[in-house]
Amino acid sequence: TDLISWKLETTIDPSSTYMGKSDDCWAPDMAYKNGKYYFYFSNGNVNTGVLVGKTPIGPFKDVLGKPFLPETLTPIKEYDPTVLTDDDKAKNSYIAFGHFRSADPAYYFMIAKLNEDMISLAEEPKKIVITGSAQGFGGNDKPNLHKRNGVYYLSAGTSYATSNNIYGPYIRRGYSANRNEYGLNNAAHGNFFEWNNQWFHTWCSFYLGKDVARYRESYVNYLHYKDNGDLVDDVNYLDKHGNVGIGQYSASWDKIEAEWYMAASAVSKRENATGGFSVSNTQNGDFLYFPNVKDIKAKSKIMFNVASLNGGTIEVRTQAASGRLVGTCQINSTGSLSKYQDFACELNGVKGNQNLYFIFKGGAGSVVNIDYFKFK
Repeated sequence: TDLISWKLETTIDPSSTYMGKSDDCWAPDMAYKNGKYYFYFSNGNVNTGVLVGKTPIGPFKDVLGKPFLPETLTPIKEYDPTVLTDDDKAKNSYIAFGHFRSADPAYYFMIAKLNEDMISLAEEPKKIVITGSAQGFGGNDKPNLHKRNGVYYLSAGTSYATSNNIYGPYIRRGYSANRNEYGLNNAAHGNFFEWNNQWFHTWCSFYLGKDVARYRESYVNYLHYKDNGDLVDDVNYLDKHGNVGIGQYSASWDKIEAEWYMAASAVSKRENATGGFSVSNTQNGDFLYFPNVKDIKAKSKIMFNVASLNGGTIEVRTQAASGRLVGTCQINSTGSLSKYQDFACELNGVKGNQNLYFIFKGGAGSVVNIDYFKFK
């Protein structure tokens, strides 16, 4: 539940499926619906199967005993599935799959609505059309679908495109991170998810060398959205603190960006004038949560870089939003919500490693926009 500590819970062996003994169990995806978990897996790049379990760790059963998406279903290759259950009124679920190559019309992604049983198709798969001249989507398998604010995002590697209709057409938007460090390239099979009002991107760094035998190193990182909906992988965090990992911080850092929180109430992450991101829409009583803040020195001060129209206070509490009060920072008006200033306060009776909550107090409207904080 902290996205830090991981435990191996189960292993699914291809021999327990229609595949039999095999080394070709490729990219999977999992979905939850009607009290059951559905594990969709690729039999190499040939076809796709599905297992069903009552918990995320199984036990899973190959209920069909044959491919869910057989190789004769469509003109393309039926592998690398992604499943999305829509958040609209109908709550329909969809599966997309395939391999896209912009220079080869024989390679493309397809999509189909699933029946409520999640193990049969409600319709014939349709081709996903990708248009637009932006960079990205040169050649990718393992598509991924997610949705935010009514917009559907079709991703593969760090390429992505968007549409207002789940079937498309999708318009190229570019890259979430146009870099090759950390495996952020076309081979970065991944997923996007929202948890505790924070967005995350997970992906693999794909090693093809003989010495590592196709080892895939996994990453989880903060994901942001620009005001126009563009995806932004927080490579800044990876550059500075990727060796630490998300959800843990140090009081010795030069600053801790507000958008790196691990939980929050109904606040927003928005672009700021510096080109980065700030946390905005902090209403009276809202909070940000930063667990595992390490090496806080006794009698420290905490400084917030904020913008505020009417002023207010930021309470610093430990362990819970209603936990022990260890500091109260008075915030004066900076004149606008785009003019940032520093405000500091002393921390009382707190040192070492702490789970910190910041509680915003003020009148009507947004109390502050917060860019970052640091310890002094």
